[in-house]
Amino acid sequence: MTTLSVTDTPTGAEPVEMPAASSVACSDDGAQPCVLIVNAAAGALHPTAGGEEIQRMAREIGLELEVTPTSSPEETQAILRRCAETGGKRVVVAGGDGTVACAAQALAKTGVVLGILPQGTANNFASALHLPQDLPSALQVLKDGYVREVDLGRVGDRYFTESAGVGLFADMLHEYGESTNKNLFRAFMTLMKVGLAVRARRLRLTLDGQTFAECAVMCEVANSYRIGYAVPIAPEAKVADGLLNVVVVGDIGPRELWHYFKAFRSQLHRTLPEVSMARAREVRIESRRPMNVHADDTVIGTTPVTITIEPRALRVLVPRRDPGPAEAPA
Repeated sequence: MTTLSVTDTPTGAEPVEMPAASSVACSDDGAQPCVLIVNAAAGALHPTAGGEEIQRMAREIGLELEVTPTSSPEETQAILRRCAETGGKRVVVAGGDGTVACAAQALAKTGVVLGILPQGTANNFASALHLPQDLPSALQVLKDGYVREVDLGRVGDRYFTESAGVGLFADMLHEYGESTNKNLFRAFMTLMKVGLAVRARRLRLTLDGQTFAECAVMCEVANSYRIGYAVPIAPEAKVADGLLNVVVVGDIGPRELWHYFKAFRSQLHRTLPEVSMARAREVRIESRRPMNVHADDTVIGTTPVTITIEPRALRVLVPRRDPGPAEAPA
């Protein structure tokens, strides 16, 4: 197996420093409320606050939110695009990773600032942004947080926040389907079914023009560090470095899969013999036979696929903190 070192940074691709923060929070419009889009189906595995409760808690800290409920990704994107087209400066979504991914797709490169109230099961992208998971603290970020520009991955005309790739995780998503009936037992059964049939496939990977031949059960190209149910697949990934983190799991079988899965959960997978890592701005994945390709939690097609990074594509509200040397407030 070809070894891809985690220190493999493409020539001339020095990490991009986090851009300077600005203080355009939701409280900066005076009496004009921020639009709050609430996904009632988020957080299938735990109770979440409804729109009225969020609105009440926001008012207690002097923040006005205009609640707009949504029931589908298509409806969410339509509302967000309408906000952008009518000159909205900022919008807030309350939901999980699927809702956040919809928001990123609609607001990428529009200049509209996205506020996030994590209400999902895993909240992977919110975690990568260091957003608090409890509602009162998350609301406080909306009130006095900072705006930062972060990267998004891209496959064709689709943006993603977490990861895109082929193999085991893409096949699990294909088997799991797009039902909103999410539960851990169903996810475990899907893992077992796909895992028992797992087999390595021959891949041709091209990273910034450099080609590698791999025999692998999975290749993930990550923008942020977690995927799925909070699995830290790419611990080194940062959302503002202008690079994608490539994680390849080589020729393992069903008997080894559980050991590798536990290692990924514990962030010990980087030392395993069949795990290779690299960084790149552009990744092309080809296979002899078509393989499922996913972007975040959706299967979007089959190989071949080209995955790129879009630096500073999304403006988000993040917690206020003491600025470092390269992070002075704007």
